[in-house]
Amino acid sequence: MELNDLFYKWVPVYIRLPMLFLLLFVILVANGVFLGNTTDMFSSLGEYPEPYIQASNALYIGMGLGLMFEMRLKQRFSNKELLLYGLSMMLLMNIICATTDNPSLTVFACLFLGFSKMAALVEVYVIWLYIWSKKLDSSRFYPFVYCTALCGLFFITWFTTRLAYNYNWRYAYIWILVLILICLLVSLVLVENHKLKKKIPLYQVDWIGLLLLTSSLMLYDYALVYGKVENWFDSIKIIGALFATAITLLLFVKLELSIKRPLFDLNLFKINSFRHGLFYFLLLGIFVPSTFQSAFSISILHYEIILNTALNLYMIPGIIVGSVLCYFWYWKKYDAELLIFTGFLAFVIYHGILYNSFSVDFNSKDFILPLFIKGFAMATLYIAIGLYATSKLGIGVTLSAGGMMILIRSFLGSGTFSAIYNYLLYAERIKHFSFIAGHTEANDFLIKQQGNTLDFYKNLQGQALLSASKEISGYIIITGILLLIFILTTYIHQKVKNKITTY
Repeated sequence: MELNDLFYKWVPVYIRLPMLFLLLFVILVANGVFLGNTTDMFSSLGEYPEPYIQASNALYIGMGLGLMFEMRLKQRFSNKELLLYGLSMMLLMNIICATTDNPSLTVFACLFLGFSKMAALVEVYVIWLYIWSKKLDSSRFYPFVYCTALCGLFFITWFTTRLAYNYNWRYAYIWILVLILICLLVSLVLVENHKLKKKIPLYQVDWIGLLLLTSSLMLYDYALVYGKVENWFDSIKIIGALFATAITLLLFVKLELSIKRPLFDLNLFKINSFRHGLFYFLLLGIFVPSTFQSAFSISILHYEIILNTALNLYMIPGIIVGSVLCYFWYWKKYDAELLIFTGFLAFVIYHGILYNSFSVDFNSKDFILPLFIKGFAMATLYIAIGLYATSKLGIGVTLSAGGMMILIRSFLGSGTFSAIYNYLLYAERIKHFSFIAGHTEANDFLIKQQGNTLDFYKNLQGQALLSASKEISGYIIITGILLLIFILTTYIHQKVKNKITTY
């Protein structure tokens, strides 16, 4: 991989750094669909919400695949060509998402948006990495990039929700498109085109492997999103999608083991740190989804969407604190396992606070502490696990490994557990409601005291949801405690083993 400066030499530093930050911010947050205004999208278009959840997952699928594919593109096209390609596709795909009435088109636009935006992101990423560390030490840069990504994500979610709430959901895209156009203008005028000394043709790319892995992940995405609607294994569509997922994945693995230039080198799974890092990212999906918090704030506390997304802004201070802690932690060269332990401990505390707070007298200010802790946990684990997984990899291999990390962390982990939680919350709510209602009579004194039977049963629905949320949250906390014991035990065992080896 050839490393060159991004801008022309005549561009002063006081212009380079703001423009680099603008490029990084816009590339990270211009995601095609924005979870804050999807409610207005499917409501105004008369569609179900599932396609837009599927589109959000498809974005991360595209990002993971795009990062795996990126090294081949860098060996064929110059930095300016890749930057312009990525930004142009981001512009086009966001225009499609803003104007189309077809939800399926939105899904595929988000898939291609995620895939193509990585070409632009990597160009900016490498320059920022070099700015933070001349030796390309990722531990100096990861806190900055994840702080920018996570803070930017929650800010843009709130901002687009506010625009949708006050005006129309399409207004959010106007702002995003303007930002992308500014980035395109910056790239055209200020970015220098460094021609490659040696170009590698694209006919050697593993196109079949790319198609098989894309098909497998998109089929799994369909099964996750529509599983609840189709009643999971009672539906031939869900069974067929899961079966096709397994078949295409097996064909992909077989192909990767037999060709000279695979899309993803499966030998990476032989590296312990990478394998363990992916395992931690998968388990992270247990704690990250905000399913119970959203159900609590919207269905019980009756918050509007704008207030519900504003609550997530409380995570930003925690993200900043977590990022600063990680920077100094790695600067002092402390053990990464202890930092991972700290992050998961913070998540257990967050769920523990929510578990003890599920009541109708909870107000918006009471969310400040738990969401601060959640933001701290997210930043800490995103950084620590990412660095742990790639600690023994070179920068060329890191891009491909990073693609797999995105797929596990942002889709397979969080997507799978979000689908499970949504179903469990639905099923357990019905179970608890049936239990409560079964012990209630229409002539009950409490019902007569309220004077309205419908309102009373509405309150029973709320109590059933609280009971279901509390029950499932309890299992999450128990899982978190077991995971903490496992991490600490593994860490102590490794320390003792190294000490014995030293002697």
